[in-house]
Amino acid sequence: MIVVCDEEGISADEYEDILYDDLFSFVDDLLEIPEDDDEVRIADEKIFLFLQDNASCYKATNILEFLEENHVPVMKWSSQSPDLNSIENLWIDFKVRFHK
Repeated sequence: MIVVCDEEGISADEYEDILYDDLFSFVDDLLEIPEDDDEVRIADEKIFLFLQDNASCYKATNILEFLEENHVPVMKWSSQSPDLNSIENLWIDFKVRFHK
């Protein structure tokens, strides 16, 4: 899921709105039991883990409380570990392929 924000940065309140409006519907779709026998279930409550980095709006008290109150498990993220960002390596590959 990708949510595009119109402005450069967002506040914690805007981020909470995004989580409420988009995250829960996305998770519901992931956890939905397929109606068709040919479909595969890709996630369940036991393996779902939400990943976010240490941007200030993500670490705001109201966001952490919101996630906890809604039982959203959050992956622990080291504050000085940009190499753990899963998308960084993909950006390099994307740029190389784009410029070819």
